[in-house]
Amino acid sequence: MQIGGTPHPELRDAAVALAATSARPAPEPEPELPDPTAQVCRVVRAAVEVLRGERPAAQLVRWVTPEVYTQLLERGRLMREARRQRPPRPRAHAATVRRVRMVRLGAASAEATVILHDEGRVRAAAVRLEGRRGVWRVAVLEIG
Repeated sequence: MQIGGTPHPELRDAAVALAATSARPAPEPEPELPDPTAQVCRVVRAAVEVLRGERPAAQLVRWVTPEVYTQLLERGRLMREARRQRPPRPRAHAATVRRVRMVRLGAASAEATVILHDEGRVRAAAVRLEGRRGVWRVAVLEIG
């Protein structure tokens, strides 16, 4: 045992290691993600309304990735052009979700299939969600 002077090398190394670990803040745990089923239904219905020209795509920016947003804009543009060539149709009813199948793939990813009734026909949508910072975002959206 040494009193005064320089500390023993092992004690000095242990003190340096302890100081280094206590100086770094502990990473905050990711918040628990809620059940995404209701969000998937809202996003798919809203996306169909974007494709029908009834809703601006900008309303979905918060809930989809930039790639999905760009795809929605392009498909909506193509559908508007196709609609110009057809005779006008009477105002359609809102799309109605018939069934949702949700599968959680892990703590921060999920996939869903959504069956909905839209303008007299049945459509299917496939959705992949990724969670980050306690929020689900649609990373893949395929609407048939």
